[in-house]
Amino acid sequence: MKVSALRRFATVVPHSAGVVIGALHPAYRTGRSIFSSRVFDPDEVQRVLKSGHQSRKIGKTVTKGHWRGFPIFTLTLEERATCPRSCEEWARCYGNNMQAAERIVAGPALEMALRDELAELQRKHPRGFAVRLHVLGDFYSTEYVDLWADALATCPALRVFGFTARDPISDPIGEAIAVLAQAHPHRFAMRFSGYSGRTRGAITIEHDEQTDHIVCPAQLEKTDCCATCALCWHSDRTIAFIRH
Repeated sequence: MKVSALRRFATVVPHSAGVVIGALHPAYRTGRSIFSSRVFDPDEVQRVLKSGHQSRKIGKTVTKGHWRGFPIFTLTLEERATCPRSCEEWARCYGNNMQAAERIVAGPALEMALRDELAELQRKHPRGFAVRLHVLGDFYSTEYVDLWADALATCPALRVFGFTARDPISDPIGEAIAVLAQAHPHRFAMRFSGYSGRTRGAITIEHDEQTDHIVCPAQLEKTDCCATCALCWHSDRTIAFIRH
């Protein structure tokens, strides 16, 4: 494992399937995290947007490409509670392995906090900043997607990247995400999890599984973290991620 100045914690190379919960588990049935004590209201945490320095996979500041020099921030919601039940990783979400993560309760209080914090980041970083959506959780309503559309309009420095399990065709939330991504291809780099087409997809593969898609370079230790890679927002090629 290795640590860099961009991250507080060491990289963990994927090597197993992680924790899988069964269909009778309360978290599976009710759609919640298995770590209920790690779910917080927005006013219980100092900030809802955390520095990417806190994540072993993200990194503090982009070091290459068009977003070079942009600080990275992350948002973590409650897994399953905000996700579609159609998600292929419902039972084996990697949130099952992230007991320490602070999950923020979705809803009006979160959205108010986001508006305030994004405006503050716009003032502090007028040349650019990036937000990773979502370390855990997903887009939970069309109104929430609209919040990010408004943020892109009012915060010209804002860039967004991340993943969603929402279907861009059959799910109104997914459709709204797809429309926003199409409207802002260089500012809202959102990938659709489970989609194995040639572009804008993100699939999960098992360790040592062969794939025609490019495998996340950070997971292969070809680069340090998201901040030193930039592939997810610089390319529209579908990317494969090793299960962890």
